[in-house]
Amino acid sequence: MKRQNIEVVLGFLDAIRRRDGEAAAHFLHPEIVWQGVVPELVCRSPGEVLGIFLRRRGEQIEIDRLELHGAQRGAVFAFHRPQAWEVAGVKIPGAIYHAVEIDDGRITRIADYADRTEALAAAGLGGL
Repeated sequence: MKRQNIEVVLGFLDAIRRRDGEAAAHFLHPEIVWQGVVPELVCRSPGEVLGIFLRRRGEQIEIDRLELHGAQRGAVFAFHRPQAWEVAGVKIPGAIYHAVEIDDGRITRIADYADRTEALAAAGLGGL
């Protein structure tokens, strides 16, 4: 199951990399919820999620590395940046960690964390 979940995330990210919104949408559940690092940041549809990922892709933000961990019911991924930045008043030291839940090959929920340990615990990967 972990491998399948990694492949879902990789497929989604590859579609975003190619700026193929239609292909990326196939990886998102129609009722997806993406909760940002603060309660006010929330997306409730594939269109909203894709809009942000595709816009960020267009910004050509510098990244140092991609971190990806498979879990039994999802995965955690993060793009590491060379500098800290801020999102809605939350200081991000280098990466936002996206804990994703996956059901039947589709991402059903994304929850963002500024802290790696919290994200891994949310995905059931507390021992890493």
